[in-house]
Amino acid sequence: MSNLSAFFGPNAGYVLELYDQYLADPDGVDPDTRAFFAGFDPSAPPSPNGVAAGVATLERPATVAASPVDLAKVAAVVELANGIREYGHLAVHLDPLGSDPPGAPELDAATYGLTDEDLANLPASIVGGGVAGGAANAAEAIERLCGRYTDRAGFDFDHIQEAEERSWLRHAVESGEFDARLDKGAKRRLLDRLSQVEGFERFLHQTYLGQKRFSIEGTDILVPMLDSIIDDAAAAGTKEVVMGMAHRGRLSVMTHILSKPYGAIIAAFEGGRRGKRASATDATDDVRTGDVKYHLGARLARNAETGERVKLPIVLAPNPSHLEAVNPVVIGMARASQDDCGQAGTPPQHMQRSLAILLHGDASFPGQGVVAETLNLSDLPGYSVGGTIHIIVNNQIGYTTDWQDSRSTLYASDLAKGFEIPVIHVNADDPLACLMAAKFAMAYRQRFHKDFLIDLVGYRRWGHNEGDEPAFTQPLMYATITKHPTVRALLARQLEEEGVVSADDAAAMERKVLDRLTRIRRGVTEGTETFDEEDLPTRTTREEVETAVPAEHLKRMHDAIHTLPAGFTANPKLRRQWERRAQTLHQPDGKIDWAHAETLAFAAILADGIPIRLTGQDAQRGTFSQRHEMLF
Repeated sequence: MSNLSAFFGPNAGYVLELYDQYLADPDGVDPDTRAFFAGFDPSAPPSPNGVAAGVATLERPATVAASPVDLAKVAAVVELANGIREYGHLAVHLDPLGSDPPGAPELDAATYGLTDEDLANLPASIVGGGVAGGAANAAEAIERLCGRYTDRAGFDFDHIQEAEERSWLRHAVESGEFDARLDKGAKRRLLDRLSQVEGFERFLHQTYLGQKRFSIEGTDILVPMLDSIIDDAAAAGTKEVVMGMAHRGRLSVMTHILSKPYGAIIAAFEGGRRGKRASATDATDDVRTGDVKYHLGARLARNAETGERVKLPIVLAPNPSHLEAVNPVVIGMARASQDDCGQAGTPPQHMQRSLAILLHGDASFPGQGVVAETLNLSDLPGYSVGGTIHIIVNNQIGYTTDWQDSRSTLYASDLAKGFEIPVIHVNADDPLACLMAAKFAMAYRQRFHKDFLIDLVGYRRWGHNEGDEPAFTQPLMYATITKHPTVRALLARQLEEEGVVSADDAAAMERKVLDRLTRIRRGVTEGTETFDEEDLPTRTTREEVETAVPAEHLKRMHDAIHTLPAGFTANPKLRRQWERRAQTLHQPDGKIDWAHAETLAFAAILADGIPIRLTGQDAQRGTFSQRHEMLF
């Protein structure tokens, strides 16, 4: 028995139209079509030999059976479905502060001349994809499609050109494969984690009033998102995570993600008063004061709470004040971890060895050229790290500048579209959407080894720094922020309504964090608090390296370099230069120039089994035609 399970969109409508002609006059269709329809049932279930994944059985409503299918209506439904998939992100409420999304006419059925009755009388399979399965008609399928693309997250994928990637992304969205489904225990742990983040920031704000810390408040969910990404990386066999970020939220990331002891952070705010660092050998060792603490790097190799070594080391690269300047540094660090330099020759790359995570500012991502320069390298063989996870920590403001005055695009992330990087926009007050985006990003990276970007839309609870008064320049925004509950408060309220926690439970989590921080501060100021931490190593002494190479070794390398392969015809001007240079080491007064010396140095290094990566424009020939490491 034949059925419509293999047809969808306009094709399904065309088959139904032919079937109507067949029912009215079997001789009105060609013999092959007549033979097909002889055993055809449009409402039959899929045949046992299976159909393509994601294609639902098309159940033809009784109202359609008696009249020909309107192909124009079928095509309009297809256009509506495509419009939702492409522009659905424009209808998502991304702003925690309540501003309305821009919307788009492509999301309205009326734009295509469709009525509710039209959608109710057309089959669901016209819509296609995972939402059509089990839907009674096109109206129900469209409603489901809107639920996936216009509700909790903005899926911004239409710029992706690769068919396989587009298919994977669409299936992932419409199947809900990466939706965060948390049981009661996981919800409690999420609330506890947000309590740690908020409690830490609140303690610093109240204790060190006016001191700069560039708090994470307004995008607190970033910490659980990083937890999820790093856990998935560890499960996939990643050996190291390399992170880069500017100052916003850096202290919270250092202490909650890299386990930098609370005591070390508090000691930095206390200035000269600090506890006993267990690893210190000198009383003045590693004193941090002022703004320095926002630029320091850190390395997690041992859990500060238990003292045990962790399975997955995490490195946070030191950063300058120039925000995004750390991007290429992180990519270089990640690539260095992936290249296997243990043997001579081109080093094989093991993409799973390291994961690069870059946290960006919403003003600096489109505003600083180094971002575009780094993205441009992301898929080149000499620079690729198998996909970087990018998160824009979006405060909707750059220092004191409204986003409308700082970029020419709707989204801060739009620069990424030029590099075909998928983007998910999420509301920082919606933890489940944010955790979904984190899972989605890692799954894409693991599958395609390409970059992925999450636009985390939140706000900044205080000024650019805690000594700044934001109401000078954004009085209306900050009137809203002052009254707006934190993401932790919103989640606590939701979990209380669900019966997962009581109000007393939520308050106890908060009190536990503040009490602990108060106790640690007392220990720091009294000199009784002991803490240990692992920072990025710093070199304090100059290492002398012996670089001399025996003359006979150099001569052998020299001769090999200047011996052209049999049958190779070089440019006449280049050949004369080559032949002249080939004689220099065999002459008593022979002299070599810088380019010649560089070539011999490279040869000596390679002979020791140490690979060299020489990349960039002019690297093979040299800007002034002096190098010629490659002959063509």
